[in-house]
Amino acid sequence: MFLETYDVIVIGAGHAGCEAALASARLGVQTAVFCLSPDTIANLPCNPCIGGSAKGQIVGEIDALGGEMGKAADFSAIQSRMLNRGKGAAVHSLRAQCDRVLYNRYMKNVMENQENLDIKQGEITRILIEENRAAGVETRLGAKYSAKAVIINKLRYFL
Repeated sequence: MFLETYDVIVIGAGHAGCEAALASARLGVQTAVFCLSPDTIANLPCNPCIGGSAKGQIVGEIDALGGEMGKAADFSAIQSRMLNRGKGAAVHSLRAQCDRVLYNRYMKNVMENQENLDIKQGEITRILIEENRAAGVETRLGAKYSAKAVIINKLRYFL
């Protein structure tokens, strides 16, 4: 027996999970994102920088598709810097150092106010499979949620 039914369930509310959940909800489908604690949505635990040579490319692509990562970085930026200025323009890359608390608050607020998106607190311990496809999830407490699609950010937890 399922507690609730969604079109899409996203496991994890880090950078990728937030963007996946927001994109899904903005397409008009009922979406749930599961995280261990809503207070750690889009947490920047180690390096509070957004941008740079590699991540900057991804942030630009997310931004072009209507994502929130760049907006959250702009909102919470403490300082920004252009990297690789001594090299050619092709490798110049903007990096912003963000206030971890402001970044988290911004993303949490966006997620909480997004239509078609529910934030669920819970540890997903099992992917429910029916007819060779993901059909839902089960939490550590045994609650089951059905879905047409399940997005997994860290597959290693389920292997």
